Amino acid sequence: MKKNIGIFIVSFLIFSCNNSAKKEQSEGKVIDSLPKIENKSDAKIKTNVDFKIDDIAESTAELGVFPYINPPENYTYGYDKNINKKDIRDFDREYFAVAGKLIPVDGKTFKSTIEKDRSDGKRFNSLLVGKNFEEAILDLGGVNVNNVTVPKSEIERIGNTELIDKHYGFSIDYNLLDAIKTYIIKTKDKEIWIQYYLLNDESGAITILEKNTNKKT
Repeated sequence: MKKNIGIFIVSFLIFSCNNSAKKEQSEGKVIDSLPKIENKSDAKIKTNVDFKIDDIAESTAELGVFPYINPPENYTYGYDKNINKKDIRDFDREYFAVAGKLIPVDGKTFKSTIEKDRSDGKRFNSLLVGKNFEEAILDLGGVNVNNVTVPKSEIERIGNTELIDKHYGFSIDYNLLDAIKTYIIKTKDKEIWIQYYLLNDESGAITILEKNTNKKT
């Protein structure tokens, strides 16, 4: 009787060990078969757009006098009929949207709101202003480099200190991140960056920046 009990115990232990080994082997196979998760930073790099100014065709158009682009009839920069010199800085900075990414550019700037003379009883027409700007810019050889929504993560990445406190995001409205238009006019010795947003029935804002690309020797 004792002999039979001993055989039973040994058999049970062997059976348990085999089951445990099979279970561990099975679990090991499941773990090994799980797909590897791609590094988040790598994924982020892949989704970024690589902007190259060399991809912009050079314009041979006569630009005229800075800031080069005028608003349509019955519209003004600010509330002045003529461009106010206080709105022009010899050296300043602005963040421009390129394919949804904000890029800092330094140079001579003109920053102003876009207003409508309402003495004719008509309100601000964003479609009319936008069409006027686009045609004028394209006639000068400009290229549209942003026609998409700027994600809020870009605003957070740059921060309010740069965009608001320092006024480096003058032509960016947090409530109109889907309405930011950016163009570049590249000439032999200059880059003209133009960015604006328009709010229908209200007003808009524009930044025109001239970056001198002459290399000093």
